[in-house]
Amino acid sequence: MKKLFLTLIAGIACSLTGFAQISLNDAYTSLVNQPGMIEKKVESVQISPNAVVSNLHSVTCNSPRYAQEFIYTVESLPSVNMLIGANNQSEMACAFTEPSDSDVYNVLFLVGEKGGQYVAAYGQTTAEGLEAIRNCEVSMQGNELVMASAPTIDVVDFITMEVVE
Repeated sequence: MKKLFLTLIAGIACSLTGFAQISLNDAYTSLVNQPGMIEKKVESVQISPNAVVSNLHSVTCNSPRYAQEFIYTVESLPSVNMLIGANNQSEMACAFTEPSDSDVYNVLFLVGEKGGQYVAAYGQTTAEGLEAIRNCEVSMQGNELVMASAPTIDVVDFITMEVVE
């Protein structure tokens, strides 16, 4: 009887966790709507020789008070949709994906630095773009985070890019 009851409780808990998960667009929107956020938009960014992230929106803040909001966002996203994730107790970076239209995927990048800058970037890419992100080399040494997706692109810096107008 105890096993049946515990199995029932575990099943209900697993079902309820599905309700806590949000879409990538909703996650980005919740972050961009926080006061003090600065949003930038870029038409497309090359992430490998054959792939781009298009319609890229990024939001940045330098206040440590948003750490909890970023952590909540990461915890609310379906872990099965995580392409990459890294954490060295000082910085964290992760990329999530979900299908959009035919052959198009939404991607969300979240980067945070303990006591420093927090960045979220949202855009669209193709299956080739997902592979470039999934297979990138993530290096975290000390306080430095580097994501390199292809030998011809040393550092993918599109998350904290400067927009030239």
